[in-house]
Amino acid sequence: MKYLFTVLIVVFLFSCEEKPKTITIIGEDSSNLQAMESQKSNFEKENNANISYKAYSFDEAFNKSNLDFINKTGLYDIVLQYNFSLSSFVKNGFVADINKLKVDNNIISSDFENQLFDNAWKEVGYYYKNANKPEEGMKLVGYPFASNTMLLVYNKEMFNNPDNRNRFKELYNRDLSVPKTWDEYFQVAEFFTTDDTYGVCIEGSEGGWLYYELMNYIFGQDGTIMDKKYGWESTIDSKVLINNDKNINALKYYISLKPFNAGNYNTVDASSKIELIEKGNVAMSIVWSDYIYGLSYDKDKNLRNKFGFATIPGDKSALAGGSFYINKMSKNKGLAIAYVNDLMQPKTQIELAKNGLCSPLKTTYADAEVKQIPYSDALYQSLNRGVYMFEAGPDADIISQTITKYVQQIWKGEISVEEGLNAAQEEVVQRRKKEVFN
Repeated sequence: MKYLFTVLIVVFLFSCEEKPKTITIIGEDSSNLQAMESQKSNFEKENNANISYKAYSFDEAFNKSNLDFINKTGLYDIVLQYNFSLSSFVKNGFVADINKLKVDNNIISSDFENQLFDNAWKEVGYYYKNANKPEEGMKLVGYPFASNTMLLVYNKEMFNNPDNRNRFKELYNRDLSVPKTWDEYFQVAEFFTTDDTYGVCIEGSEGGWLYYELMNYIFGQDGTIMDKKYGWESTIDSKVLINNDKNINALKYYISLKPFNAGNYNTVDASSKIELIEKGNVAMSIVWSDYIYGLSYDKDKNLRNKFGFATIPGDKSALAGGSFYINKMSKNKGLAIAYVNDLMQPKTQIELAKNGLCSPLKTTYADAEVKQIPYSDALYQSLNRGVYMFEAGPDADIISQTITKYVQQIWKGEISVEEGLNAAQEEVVQRRKKEVFN
């Protein structure tokens, strides 16, 4: 009888133990997400929690998170999405107020905020206080889960080959080096294009890929699409500048690279580009920073020595990335903000960076081990000099899709650069009036 009583007490106490709360996170299946998932165990143990990561393709992650928000199902506590989702998420009231969550859950210290790349944070984690009254300023809506940019990736074997170096010196009367200017970039692309090698590999597919890479050439040569500081800024009074002279010249330069390009332009996106440059016969390419971890390390995390990394030519780099958006319908918002706060801590960021995350904290890149990562310095320099290059306002899709449509026609030789940009200008202006600011 005493034994039975003891067993009942044990069973009762066990049943009274608090069950772990589950935080479900959805995002694109990239090195950033994989890095975060690799570091979740300590938080789980310390907070009696289960952290469940749902990794999908770019499109699937976007569609699933949007459906969850629209249907108010609360399937995902934390959504990792990019700056082009910022406007719709905030305007539609899908995401919880970060500052309020911090106060409600007694999260006092946010020292890491002083270490963030300020422009990168403002690009992905802020929005208008009142979209109808932009003059009221902006507010915090999220912390960056990663600060992405685009880097110049080059084939070290091709650049270091003695025969190539000697031949380049004879042709151009200068040493072969990683290009720092757009004129040098053209020379290098031209030089490495032969019967079986290519100077560059450019993304020309729909879905934003053409648009994202093209903006490096446009902004890198002092062009712009709209007159503003952050991509999410866009009002009825914003001026569209697609067909300005600097954009025309930059696009003519871009089209001049066509003879040196590897792959089927219209179908090349970020993933297929990686496959093409891995073949070893492409000299250089502009690559998203969250795709470069695999170019530096194999699946067993052994260091590779095939590729080098640098900032793109010129003195500007693109800023992108995304934020931790805490779902307003989440049943565990307190635990969610605690987990985000934990991920943002400097020690955690260092570990994440060593596993492939493009850290949004400047101080991460001062760590001795992080400095050993082959692309670390180029990534830091690119983020540190970063500016808005990508549209992320409510008209972002219109601008991206329209520019893509006409540049593909220009690439095919169906219309001239001037004709294409003039048509894009007119179409964007009209569609903004009818579809966004009517």
